[in-house]
Amino acid sequence: KGKSPEAAKAAGESAAKARSAGKLPRVIANDEGSATELAVGDKGGAARSSKTLRDLAREQGLTVEDVLDQVASAQPFTPRKLSSLQQQQRIGIDLRVASNEQLEEAVARLRAEVESRKKPDPSLLALQVEHISHELAAPPTRNRRLSLEHLELYERFCSRIPPEASPAELGDLVQRIAKAKAVHPDKDFPRSGDRDDGNDEPASWESAVLKVPEGRRRQTMVMLYCNLLTGPLLVLATVALLWWLLRPLSPYLFALYCAWVYYDNKTRPNPSTDRLSPGWRDASIWRLMRDYFPMRHTLAHPDAKFDASRSYLFCYHPHGVQSSGAFSMSTAASGFDELFPALPPTSVQTLTMNFYLPMTRENLMALNCGDASARCLKNVLSRGGGSSAVLVTGGARESMLAHPYHSTCVLLERKGFVKIALQTGAALVPMWGFGENNLYENMAIDSPTIRRWQQRIQRALTFAPLLVAGRGVFSYTGGLMPRRRPITVVIGDPIDVGAAEAAPSAERIAQVHAKYILAVKELHARYKEIYDPK
Repeated sequence: KGKSPEAAKAAGESAAKARSAGKLPRVIANDEGSATELAVGDKGGAARSSKTLRDLAREQGLTVEDVLDQVASAQPFTPRKLSSLQQQQRIGIDLRVASNEQLEEAVARLRAEVESRKKPDPSLLALQVEHISHELAAPPTRNRRLSLEHLELYERFCSRIPPEASPAELGDLVQRIAKAKAVHPDKDFPRSGDRDDGNDEPASWESAVLKVPEGRRRQTMVMLYCNLLTGPLLVLATVALLWWLLRPLSPYLFALYCAWVYYDNKTRPNPSTDRLSPGWRDASIWRLMRDYFPMRHTLAHPDAKFDASRSYLFCYHPHGVQSSGAFSMSTAASGFDELFPALPPTSVQTLTMNFYLPMTRENLMALNCGDASARCLKNVLSRGGGSSAVLVTGGARESMLAHPYHSTCVLLERKGFVKIALQTGAALVPMWGFGENNLYENMAIDSPTIRRWQQRIQRALTFAPLLVAGRGVFSYTGGLMPRRRPITVVIGDPIDVGAAEAAPSAERIAQVHAKYILAVKELHARYKEIYDPK
């Protein structure tokens, strides 16, 4: 800007030489005034982050003209700092200006990564095979049985193991999987055309309408009900119907109900254990919701100890669009009672605004849900007797990052839940919902403009409107229904935080937080190849 064509050309050549020499990070400015940095992810996916030039300038305390001048004059300008490990796992190449040596280095690193994936870690592979063997041996119950989709996940995992790295027990494991599929009660039913089993051929309209068995129709209707229940459509329709039926008393009754909701939310315990309904918690509707995906909760280590002598804070990752794996833990259909026989029903935390919506609030209170506030969590975790809560730590910000086969958490800056655990002495339990992000396509994942508007709305309303695409009721392409993708919630070992501390120090919080992040990474790395392969 403000330079003659000759000066601009000279500055561009200088910047190109600096990039070629590796002195200047690659910042590409386009005509819309945005800067984008591209890099190759460590697991084959392309990681992308976009910021406007104004955002970059604001972070550095500069003007937009200063940023452009720095880029043009080959002065070092880094929009974000990467750790040494992140730098080792990323390859940033601009094919227009990269030297031959840089290209050869990038190709060599990519080939080394491909070769390393052909040689799985023997110790990790042994743990994965042991886990599948235990899952096959677990006796089926009313709320916990292996689905045909999970058996197929195990089968495909075994088929990906290189012959030279196959453990001795792999052959027997494959036979057990095949036997379990042959005797599965769902083996003779038509399969959904919405499955993600590597078949790229789209299912026909007839298979979505005419060949759907009755059981799967009931599952679809339940998911339709649950989707409307969590949104404003059913609430508005119900209020409009009651308003019409109760005329001319509608305004007075509606005013009384609003006053009651306000008073009740201010005075009742949160959560209200006296309003927990065992019958509603064990209703068949939740088993239909579980089997729609299908969904399964399991322990990373079956011998992990959970007793009634302490409290537990279950932390769920990732948020996804709906956090279906976390919400299901409020019901008996998740198998929570079988997995944790010594613990009473847990309290799943949700948005505060849900407790102001007719019908939705009554449903949540009957499931012992809370409002995800610090006060609510402390109230639950301080009761003792094995009390527990389920918290989706990433919140609305993490929901905006949900996209199929992407595993992104908002965790580095989230330390409030660690502080609450230290104040109450509750053990932290990491969980990962494999498949949670696969239910919807995020239409805004590559749009910085939409992402900025979502972030602004999220800061104002505490939740973010998402632009997503799933499936329809009578079609497999387009719609707001979640796709039929298996969800597997793997529950890690509890992390002991010691005795309760009234005012934990920042160093203590950071110490436990780092330990928790390490546990989450290990949990994801151990089971991702089984339940969420790229």
